[in-house]
Order: sequence, then structure tokens, then C-alpha cells
Amino acid sequence: MLSIVAGAGMLALFVYKLIGPMGHWYELGFANNDDDLGRAYLGALAVQLAASVIGGWLGNRLFCRWRQKRLRRR
Repeated sequence: MLSIVAGAGMLALFVYKLIGPMGHWYELGFANNDDDLGRAYLGALAVQLAASVIGGWLGNRLFCRWRQKRLRRR
């Protein structure tokens, strides 16, 4: 369980650090009204959710592979 949470947290944090500057750039350069900002915010939330799910899946896969390697050595 810890590997799933760690994977989800690390990938979500990485994506968050990428989305922040992109959102600021979009807000200053292209957003015309609050509706544009709302759509951008919902898009960022969707990307964060996807990153969390994918990170959890990757954490689980890495843990399973590590466990399989460990069992083969015995």
C-alpha cells in the first residue's frame, strides 16, 4: 500500500510542478475571461487525477517486480 501511495504522490507532485508555470503562462497570455480560467482549472484537476492514478499503478508495478526479484533470489 505504501508503494502505491508513494508512486501516486511522487508523480502527482512532479506533474503539479509542471502544471503551475504552464497555468500561469496561460492565464497571462491567453485567458480572456473567468470561463477560460475555469476550464483550465478543471483540465489541471483532471491531469492531476490521472497522474495520481498512473503513479499509483506504477508504484504497484514496481513493488510487484521488486517482490518477484526478491522471491527468486531465495
